[in-house]
Amino acid sequence: MVASQSDTHPTHRTELDKLLTVVMPLVELYRDLSRLLEQERVALEQRKPELMEHLAIQIGRILEEIQASDQLRQKITRQLGARFGLAGDRLNLMSLDQAMGGNTGLLPLREKLKSEIEKADQTNRHNQAVFKGVLAATESMLRAMKESTQGPVASYNRKGARHASGSRFHFISKQL
Repeated sequence: MVASQSDTHPTHRTELDKLLTVVMPLVELYRDLSRLLEQERVALEQRKPELMEHLAIQIGRILEEIQASDQLRQKITRQLGARFGLAGDRLNLMSLDQAMGGNTGLLPLREKLKSEIEKADQTNRHNQAVFKGVLAATESMLRAMKESTQGPVASYNRKGARHASGSRFHFISKQL
């Protein structure tokens, strides 16, 4: 038998209210994470290491809060799901809403949470790509510096032509 919200057992209603009070701040935490990741993206593009370090600390704190909130969400979800015989892959906010007769407020909250998680994930992936690019450029520079200490190295003259240089530590010809 599926219960509607109006005839939901008081214990179920209390647990549902607990779940709602955990998921709502979780949505805000992911929204905050997205904002910080966006700021990190800008700091990466502008090559501002001090700001990136500051943002990394803030992102770490938010991630810790998300982890703690999500663990609580999972615990309450499991408890409430057990009352309706839901477990494993069948247990999620959508199945809980359906088991409680719908209109619990879980579905719109679930969609908001999914949306914020996707935004944060997308921005994080972009930041990783930018960071990998910066890292590759840095490694290329370090490799060029290392090679320049090991003998002749290609350099560029004032017209932009490459030529081998017998000198070391010169990436650009002295003719400039």
